[in-house]
Amino acid sequence: MNTRRLPSFIGGFFAIITGIFLILFPEISSGVIGILFGIVLFVAGISEIIGYIISIKQFREENYGKAVGAEIVLVYSIIIMTIGLVFILKPDVVLQLLSTIVGIFFLIDGIVKLRQEMFLFRKKDVNSILLLLIAVALIAAGIALLINPFKGTRNIIVFSGMAFIVSGLENCFLAAIRRMENTTRKG
Repeated sequence: MNTRRLPSFIGGFFAIITGIFLILFPEISSGVIGILFGIVLFVAGISEIIGYIISIKQFREENYGKAVGAEIVLVYSIIIMTIGLVFILKPDVVLQLLSTIVGIFFLIDGIVKLRQEMFLFRKKDVNSILLLLIAVALIAAGIALLINPFKGTRNIIVFSGMAFIVSGLENCFLAAIRRMENTTRKG
């Protein structure tokens, strides 16, 4: 069970660090944004694939059968990992499509997280409501970037940094809640 939370913490921590770097150094970031964005996507994809493999293994060990909807997460993970690899190899492509790419990424990320939060929302506690609001904020950020992209690379980079921080905090917060729930169940 401890290894299942590890990918969420790694992906979340890496997203927060990347977001802070983008906000503090937007001019420097514009030169390496393609590579950074590619690395974030690649690491997020690997993290999700590790989570998928661990989940499927646990479902088999516990005789639950197949994990419903797990294939969607696997396909999503492979797609973002592949896009990340393309951006690492051809970073100049990113600056040409940055607002659209970031908008789509956060829209999909928000939808995937909203789906996860819907299952947790049955508890209707403060944590569930906060996680649901963060997922909705990611969706809103994705839509805002698609409908009305900011002018100038600097603004897009700073906005992307803020969105990465929100996404990373949500990943870490969700992993911490799961850890507390497992501790409470065992105790």
